[in-house]
Parts: sequence; C-alpha cells; structure tokens
Amino acid sequence: MFPATRIAPLLTVMLCLQGAAFADEPAFRLHTIDATSTYSAAAAIDVNRDGKLDVVCGGWWYEAPLWKRHFLRDVRVIRGRYDDYAHLPMDVNGDGWTDYVSANWRSQTLYWVQHPGPSLGAWTKHLIATPGGMETARLVDVDGDGHVDVLPNCVRTPSGQPFAAWWELRRASNDQPGRWIRHDLPAELAGHGIGFGDLNGDGRDDLIGTQGWLEAPLDRRRERWRWHSDFQLDRDCSIPILVHDVDDDGDADLVWGRAHHIGLYWLEQRVQDNRIRWVRHAIDTSWSQAHSLLLADLDNDGTVEIVAGKRYLGHEGNDPGEYDPLVAYWYRFDAQQRTWKRGAVSAGGPAGFGLDPKAVDLDGDGDLDLLGPGRSGVYWFENLFLGKGQAAPPPTAWKYENHAHLQVFRNERGVPQPITTPHEWAQRRQHILAGMERAMGPLPSTTQRVPLAMQIHETKPLSGYRRHKISFASEPGDRVPAFLLIPNDVKQRRPAMLCLHQTTAIGKGEPAGLGGRDTLHYAHELANRGYVCLVPDYPSFGDYPYDFQEQGDHYASGSMKAIWNNLRAVDLLQTIPEVDRDRIGCIGHSLGGHNALFTAVFDQRLRVIVTSCGFTAFHHYYNGKLAGWTSPRYMPRIAQQYDNNPDRVPFDFHEVIAALAPRPVFINAPTRDSNFAVEGVRQVVNQASLIYRLRGAADALRAEYPKSAHDFPDAIREAVYQWLEENL
Repeated sequence: MFPATRIAPLLTVMLCLQGAAFADEPAFRLHTIDATSTYSAAAAIDVNRDGKLDVVCGGWWYEAPLWKRHFLRDVRVIRGRYDDYAHLPMDVNGDGWTDYVSANWRSQTLYWVQHPGPSLGAWTKHLIATPGGMETARLVDVDGDGHVDVLPNCVRTPSGQPFAAWWELRRASNDQPGRWIRHDLPAELAGHGIGFGDLNGDGRDDLIGTQGWLEAPLDRRRERWRWHSDFQLDRDCSIPILVHDVDDDGDADLVWGRAHHIGLYWLEQRVQDNRIRWVRHAIDTSWSQAHSLLLADLDNDGTVEIVAGKRYLGHEGNDPGEYDPLVAYWYRFDAQQRTWKRGAVSAGGPAGFGLDPKAVDLDGDGDLDLLGPGRSGVYWFENLFLGKGQAAPPPTAWKYENHAHLQVFRNERGVPQPITTPHEWAQRRQHILAGMERAMGPLPSTTQRVPLAMQIHETKPLSGYRRHKISFASEPGDRVPAFLLIPNDVKQRRPAMLCLHQTTAIGKGEPAGLGGRDTLHYAHELANRGYVCLVPDYPSFGDYPYDFQEQGDHYASGSMKAIWNNLRAVDLLQTIPEVDRDRIGCIGHSLGGHNALFTAVFDQRLRVIVTSCGFTAFHHYYNGKLAGWTSPRYMPRIAQQYDNNPDRVPFDFHEVIAALAPRPVFINAPTRDSNFAVEGVRQVVNQASLIYRLRGAADALRAEYPKSAHDFPDAIREAVYQWLEENL
C-alpha cells in the first residue's frame, strides 16, 4: 500500500476549481470512486444495461451512480504491478455486450476481456498475442474502413528487438468468432510514445513516433508505410502523441508530454518556401509525468482543449518530480498571442491520470467529464461547465516559523507533522515554492510563454567553439540578449549549461556577461570542454536595458523576472539541435549563484546546479549587509514587507537547497568572502543534507570552502568540471 498522505495531500484544499476564473471556463469537482484502487486503466461501460455508464477498472466494476463495487476478474500481478495497462472498450465477439482490450508491458501480452452477458458474473480473459513490450494501446481506425483497430505503443519483442504493429479484428459471419490479424509496421516507429492522425494533409491518417513519422500508403493493410525522420521529439513521449492543428492554420501540429520527465510541449508545422519546418515550443514545464493526454471539448464550444494529468509513481520515485503532488490541467491555445491558457482540473489532490484516462459524459448531463485511474486510486472529475459548480475557497498558505527545521510539514489542517517519507517532503517542498513566491511574486503563467523567436545578431568563430550573439523573447514585449556558445564539430547531442555570471564585470575585451576575470570565464571554459553554453544577461545589466519601475510593473521582484528569463533560456536550450535535452545544468557566481539556485527550484529540467558565492542563511544577511536585497532588481518585498526581521521572511536558503534534492548541487563558499557569512552556508548545508539523505542522495550535495575572497578559484572550477563529467 501507499502512504496515507498521498490520499489526502496538503494541497487538497485547492480542490479542483482553482483554474476556473470565469463562468465560461471549464471547472471540475473531484469524486472518489475507489481510493484504494491501484490499477492504471479504466473505461466507462454500461455493464448492466440500466442506461447509466458504469466504471470498469482492473479487477472490479463500479455500478453508477453510487459506484457500488462488483467483482470482475482476478488480475495477474507481475513485479508489483497489475498486468492491465489499457481498457479499450469494444464488442469483440459481437454478442452485443461491451468487452475490453488490454496491451501490457510486463507480460508482453495483448488480450481481450469478455463481458459475461446477462449473468453479470466474472469476466473472462482471452489471449490475442504475445508480441513484446507494450505500455498501453489506443483504439483508432488505422486502415480507414470505419471500424476501430488496436494500436499498441510497441517497444520491443521478447528477444529485445524493436517492433511495431497494429491489430485488426476481422469479424466472421454466421455467428462465428472473429479473428485478430496482426499488421507489422516499420520498426522505426517503436519507442515510448505513439500518435495517429493526418500529418501531411493527404486524407489518410499517419503514425507518429518519437523520432519521426510513418506516412500512410493507399492500402494500409498491404502496402509499406514510408518512414520520415523529420523531427525528434523526446525519448519518453506521452501515449498518445496528439496530432492536432493547434494554431488553426490548416496543417497538423503535434502535442506531447514527457511521460517520465518534466513538461508539456508542442511541435509546430510551418511551411516556408514549399518546405516543411518543425518548431518546438514549451507549453508548461511546472510539473512532470504527463504520461497520457486527451483532446476534449470541455466547454461545448466546438473546439477542443488539451487535457493532461500527472501519473502517480510510474518509476517508483526515480523520475524527476515523481513525488510532487498530483495535478491535472486543461490547456487552451490563444492564436493571437500564440500562448496557452491553463486551467485546473485538479491541483494537489489525490487524483491524477494513469495510463488510460477517458473523456466521457459519465453523468449524462451533456458535457464531457474525465475518468482518472491510477495507482493512487480511481476518480472522476465532474465537469461543472453547465453551471452547477461553486468556486472553491483559496488555498491555505501554510507558514513555517523556523525555516531551518526541514523535517516537518504541515498537513491539510495545518498541524505540524514529522517528515518520514519523500511524499511528505514533496508537500513541504510545495510550501517552500509558495514562500518563495510570497517574497518574489508569482511565477508567470503559461500565457506569458510566447514563441522564443531567437535571432542571431553576430557570430564569432573561436578556437574551440562558435560564439553567437543572440536574443530571444521571454514574454510579450521583452527580448533577452544572450550569448550562445556551441562547440565545434559536434557529432552527437551534447550536455548544456545555463551560465549565469555576475553582472558587473567587463574585461579583457570580452562582452558583458562572459566575466571580467579569468575566474569567471566558465562559459568559455565549459564550451572548450564540449558543453553548449547559454549566457543570458540579467535585466538592467550589460546589454539588457530594463526599468523595473516601468517595464517590470507586473513583477514583484527582479529575482522573479530573472527566474522567468532563465526558465525561457532552458526552453531555448531544448530547441538547439546540438543539445541533449535531458542533460542541462546551471552554473552561477555571486548574483548568478543565487539565481542558479532560485531558477533550479522552479525548473526541475535543470539536472545539476553549481553555485559560487551565492548564498548564506537569511539571518546572516540581516546581521550583516542587506542593502542589495532591497533593490527592485532583486527582492524589494524583503525590506518592504518583512521589516528587516529574518523571522518573518517566508523562506530561507535551508529550504532552497533542500528543494533541489535529489539533484546534484556543488557549492563554492570561500571562507574570506566579506559579502557572505560562511557559517550560514555551513548551517544551510548541514540541514539540507538531512533531506538529501531522505531522498537517497546523500553524496549529491557537495560544498567546498576555499581560503579565498569573493571568487571562484581555479582549483575549485577544475573540481566543478570533473564533478560535471560525473553527474551530467
């Protein structure tokens, strides 16, 4: 069983209606069908023919409307998971009762489960094939004959070879059982993620994989599908990859989530000079494990929304953000601004999406509800669009008197509880983010995520790399100047570093932002070591004029503006062909060291973090010098709202460092630095190490205390570079 805290996490007070700001937007109410269920798939089927849709989930079916549980069948457990990865409803044997089909990873089997008929007794499992590893499957009309087929997400055969195939149910006459016909596809399609839709506009639906797409022939049963390696998505795409004309320009785009990583993305299809160009965009990178996506018209306006939800413990806590609270959201594209509006289906409650959620009118009121099975239970989200909903109360902003005490969290009633599990720490981590936003202002929403529109203004070839002077859009009306360093002769995707430098240095003829002393030229040194490096200017410094009194009126602090710019810089790195999107880190000195930490807390795509002369505990600031923090460039609320009283500051660096766990962090804290109190750094590291041990990553937190001033000594930088080789 799972910890009780995952059933009623602290953010349940947010309920499901938080994202519905206006009456014409979808809002949802969460209903529990079975909080003890750990099956990953479900379907809505009128099992007893009473005119109401029941819920079938694994070994049980739940009778509407009270969800009384009835036995369905015994489901095999393989290595701790139920072997039931899909619930695809179809009448397989033609008897008028709805059965379902399942495709499975651990058993490597495709089978169908027969409805018992009027007796409503136990259902019967029938093997179709044992072709290999399939995580789940979807029903689509592959051959265009008007009947649905079974399209599994195929990965590999029992011998370990990649394969791809679809199955057609060929019905027989004279009441004889139908036959399942396997149709093989080119193995290039195999991988974690599959999509289906007309990508090239020829009227035939194509197949999409993580590394390209298969063009449908005229005869989809007999002719060979043609492979096109036109794009590379991600190694762990959602199932399905959605084929959808996002921007309504007449051609199909792609939308997918990172099933075992961070973020939701779309790939825009553009036609320029009679050639197709694919452009990658980030939609939302604030959460992880978007394993299953849906297209659904939630507000009955004739256009569909993207619906995505977080999977619970897909890899037993080993993926980024797995322990974070469960969420589900809808997204609507604004064609004029070219950004996405996000609304909450459920935020912080016990429910997410497993492997096979459904959009279906479960209560028969005329709008689409959502059915969410998963290892945290089976739930349904009632669509309140027709006006039956009430606004939820705002979430409680729990506060902590002692930010250095990391082994406690406040439960849903605000009562302090000891932290003993990663689930409980994940709840405290959400409170840390909330505290940082109270001091810095809220992180901008998805509506600020305009297309990057990168421009190259100048290119300078150097001995080991090409240095591009660039700019990119971070939000409406603002462009960030930066330098992009790409090593020469890159033959495969390389790790990348977001390099945040101190902002006062210009020297040796180098541009602002690349450091004024040899010790700050780490972008240069890293590029010569084979890293792609992006060096953005800080707002109001270097080549980046920015007036926080005028331009930044929607930001409460320069720190949050910098965080957002850095987050968009990571978006940009993920679009660079030379970059391995899963190996991106961040390094910074002085102010850049602070921002490396702050950015990494909000952006879990950053896999390693290096901070030099970047922090101490806040009470050491107050006992020393605090003047710099009061500027609009940084965090003016600390002075304005907390009266120079460290006990009232809503977060401290103990929490910031701990919130990075279990990601590797390297800290350079010189003992003779007059700007920071080293004893504060030691205190922070000692406390944060408790959380690193809880997350099983005690060795991932490293601190060095060289006998130097406000500097990044040669020996420490060399140690950092060796550490990066080991960790990135």
